[in-house]
Amino acid sequence: MSTSLLEFALMGLLDQAPRSGYDLRKLFSSTPLQHFSNSPGSIYPALRRLEGRKWIVASLPDGARGRQEFRLNARGRGAFIAWLKSPVTEEDIIWDSGELMLRFAFMGQALLPADAKAFLGALAREMETYLVSLERFEAENGSWISLTGRLAFQQGVALYRTKACWVREALKTLSKTKKWP
Repeated sequence: MSTSLLEFALMGLLDQAPRSGYDLRKLFSSTPLQHFSNSPGSIYPALRRLEGRKWIVASLPDGARGRQEFRLNARGRGAFIAWLKSPVTEEDIIWDSGELMLRFAFMGQALLPADAKAFLGALAREMETYLVSLERFEAENGSWISLTGRLAFQQGVALYRTKACWVREALKTLSKTKKWP
Protein backbone atom coordinates (compact mmCIF):
# COMPACT_ATOMS: atom_id res chain seq x y z
CA MET A 1 0.00 0.00 0.00
CA SER A 2 1.46 3.35 -0.99
CA THR A 3 1.68 6.22 1.43
CA SER A 4 -0.46 9.26 0.65
CA LEU A 5 0.79 12.81 0.72
CA LEU A 6 -1.57 13.48 3.65
CA GLU A 7 0.10 10.64 5.56
CA PHE A 8 3.56 12.09 4.91
CA ALA A 9 2.34 15.52 6.03
CA LEU A 10 1.02 13.94 9.24
CA MET A 11 4.36 12.18 9.74
CA GLY A 12 6.20 15.47 9.28
CA LEU A 13 4.02 17.18 11.86
CA LEU A 14 4.40 14.29 14.28
CA ASP A 15 8.16 14.38 13.73
CA GLN A 16 8.02 17.91 15.17
CA ALA A 17 6.07 16.91 18.28
CA PRO A 18 3.45 14.45 19.51
CA ARG A 19 -0.03 15.71 18.71
CA SER A 20 -3.64 14.67 19.02
CA GLY A 21 -5.87 14.21 16.01
CA TYR A 22 -7.64 17.41 17.02
CA ASP A 23 -4.32 19.29 17.14
CA LEU A 24 -3.45 18.00 13.67
CA ARG A 25 -6.86 19.00 12.32
CA LYS A 26 -6.35 22.53 13.70
CA LEU A 27 -2.96 22.75 11.97
CA PHE A 28 -4.51 21.71 8.66
CA SER A 29 -7.21 24.35 9.00
CA SER A 30 -5.08 27.27 10.22
CA THR A 31 -1.79 27.02 8.32
CA PRO A 32 -0.71 26.87 4.67
CA LEU A 33 -1.34 23.12 4.95
CA GLN A 34 -5.04 23.92 4.60
CA HIS A 35 -5.15 22.46 1.10
CA PHE A 36 -5.24 19.10 2.90
CA SER A 37 -8.62 18.10 4.27
CA ASN A 38 -8.94 18.67 7.99
CA SER A 39 -12.07 16.54 8.29
CA PRO A 40 -12.13 13.72 10.83
CA GLY A 41 -13.02 11.41 7.94
CA SER A 42 -9.61 12.13 6.40
CA ILE A 43 -7.29 12.65 9.36
CA TYR A 44 -8.27 9.76 11.62
CA PRO A 45 -8.26 7.04 8.92
CA ALA A 46 -4.83 8.29 7.80
CA LEU A 47 -3.58 8.10 11.40
CA ARG A 48 -4.98 4.56 11.70
CA ARG A 49 -3.19 3.53 8.49
CA LEU A 50 0.08 4.91 9.89
CA GLU A 51 -0.57 2.99 13.12
CA GLY A 52 -1.26 -0.14 11.08
CA ARG A 53 2.13 0.21 9.40
CA LYS A 54 3.63 0.62 12.87
CA TRP A 55 5.03 4.04 11.96
CA ILE A 56 3.23 5.93 14.71
CA VAL A 57 2.04 5.05 18.18
CA ALA A 58 -0.95 6.43 20.04
CA SER A 59 -1.13 7.09 23.74
CA LEU A 60 -3.89 5.51 25.77
CA PRO A 61 -7.13 7.50 25.61
CA ASP A 62 -7.09 10.22 28.25
CA GLY A 63 -9.78 12.42 29.75
CA ALA A 64 -13.52 12.50 29.22
CA ARG A 65 -13.15 12.80 25.45
CA GLY A 66 -10.64 9.99 25.13
CA ARG A 67 -7.96 12.26 23.67
CA GLN A 68 -4.99 10.39 22.27
CA GLU A 69 -1.63 11.80 21.30
CA PHE A 70 0.16 10.31 18.34
CA ARG A 71 3.90 10.26 17.93
CA LEU A 72 6.23 9.12 15.19
CA ASN A 73 8.33 6.14 16.22
CA ALA A 74 11.80 5.15 14.96
CA ARG A 75 10.39 2.96 12.18
CA GLY A 76 8.09 5.77 11.04
CA ARG A 77 10.89 8.29 11.21
CA GLY A 78 12.98 6.03 9.00
CA ALA A 79 10.17 5.90 6.42
CA PHE A 80 9.75 9.67 6.69
CA ILE A 81 13.49 10.29 6.17
CA ALA A 82 13.51 7.88 3.20
CA TRP A 83 10.65 9.87 1.64
CA LEU A 84 12.50 13.15 2.20
CA LYS A 85 15.62 11.72 0.57
CA SER A 86 13.87 10.04 -2.36
CA PRO A 87 15.27 11.06 -5.76
CA VAL A 88 13.81 13.96 -7.71
CA THR A 89 12.46 12.80 -11.06
CA GLU A 90 11.08 14.47 -14.17
CA GLU A 91 7.67 13.04 -13.22
CA ASP A 92 7.93 14.91 -9.91
CA ILE A 93 8.64 18.14 -11.78
CA ILE A 94 5.61 17.65 -14.02
CA TRP A 95 3.05 16.17 -11.63
CA ASP A 96 4.17 16.54 -8.02
CA SER A 97 5.69 19.98 -7.43
CA GLY A 98 3.50 20.29 -4.31
CA GLU A 99 5.00 17.11 -2.92
CA LEU A 100 8.50 18.34 -3.72
CA MET A 101 7.89 21.54 -1.76
CA LEU A 102 6.34 19.63 1.14
CA ARG A 103 9.44 17.43 1.27
CA PHE A 104 11.67 20.49 1.16
CA ALA A 105 9.65 22.23 3.88
CA PHE A 106 10.17 19.31 6.28
CA MET A 107 13.88 18.89 5.51
CA GLY A 108 14.97 21.62 7.92
CA GLN A 109 13.67 19.66 10.89
CA ALA A 110 14.86 16.22 9.85
CA LEU A 111 17.93 16.42 7.61
CA LEU A 112 21.29 18.11 7.43
CA PRO A 113 21.84 21.24 5.31
CA ALA A 114 23.92 19.12 2.91
CA ASP A 115 20.90 16.89 2.27
CA ALA A 116 18.69 19.89 1.47
CA LYS A 117 21.39 21.27 -0.83
CA ALA A 118 21.61 17.93 -2.64
CA PHE A 119 17.82 17.92 -3.03
CA LEU A 120 17.85 21.45 -4.48
CA GLY A 121 20.75 20.56 -6.79
CA ALA A 122 18.82 17.57 -8.13
CA LEU A 123 15.68 19.69 -8.44
CA ALA A 124 17.60 22.35 -10.38
CA ARG A 125 19.05 19.75 -12.78
CA GLU A 126 15.67 18.11 -13.42
CA MET A 127 14.00 21.49 -13.84
CA GLU A 128 16.60 22.69 -16.36
CA THR A 129 16.39 19.42 -18.31
CA TYR A 130 12.61 19.69 -18.46
CA LEU A 131 12.77 23.33 -19.55
CA VAL A 132 15.08 22.36 -22.43
CA SER A 133 12.56 19.72 -23.55
CA LEU A 134 9.72 22.26 -23.39
CA GLU A 135 11.71 24.77 -25.43
CA ARG A 136 12.52 22.06 -27.98
CA PHE A 137 8.85 21.09 -28.19
CA GLU A 138 7.84 24.69 -28.87
CA ALA A 139 10.55 25.15 -31.51
CA GLU A 140 9.50 21.96 -33.31
CA ASN A 141 5.73 22.28 -32.94
CA GLY A 142 4.93 25.95 -32.41
CA SER A 143 3.83 26.49 -36.01
CA TRP A 144 0.77 24.23 -35.80
CA ILE A 145 -0.35 25.30 -32.31
CA SER A 146 -3.03 28.01 -32.22
CA LEU A 147 -2.09 31.42 -30.87
CA THR A 148 -4.03 30.84 -27.66
CA GLY A 149 -2.54 27.36 -27.31
CA ARG A 150 0.95 28.77 -27.80
CA LEU A 151 0.31 31.55 -25.26
CA ALA A 152 -1.01 29.03 -22.73
CA PHE A 153 2.05 26.83 -23.33
CA GLN A 154 4.36 29.83 -22.89
CA GLN A 155 2.65 30.67 -19.60
CA GLY A 156 3.44 27.15 -18.39
CA VAL A 157 7.05 27.50 -19.48
CA ALA A 158 7.26 30.85 -17.66
CA LEU A 159 6.05 29.18 -14.47
CA TYR A 160 8.73 26.51 -14.77
CA ARG A 161 11.36 29.21 -15.36
CA THR A 162 10.16 31.04 -12.24
CA LYS A 163 10.38 27.82 -10.23
CA ALA A 164 13.88 27.16 -11.60
CA CYS A 165 14.93 30.68 -10.60
CA TRP A 166 13.56 30.12 -7.08
CA VAL A 167 15.49 26.82 -6.83
CA ARG A 168 18.75 28.56 -7.80
CA GLU A 169 18.16 31.32 -5.22
CA ALA A 170 17.23 28.82 -2.50
CA LEU A 171 20.38 26.85 -3.29
CA LYS A 172 22.48 30.02 -2.95
CA THR A 173 20.86 30.72 0.42
CA LEU A 174 21.47 27.19 1.66
CA SER A 175 25.04 27.26 0.39
CA LYS A 176 25.71 30.04 2.88
CA THR A 177 24.25 27.92 5.71
CA LYS A 178 26.56 25.69 7.70
CA LYS A 179 23.95 24.49 10.21
CA TRP A 180 20.26 24.92 10.72
CA PRO A 181 19.24 27.82 12.93
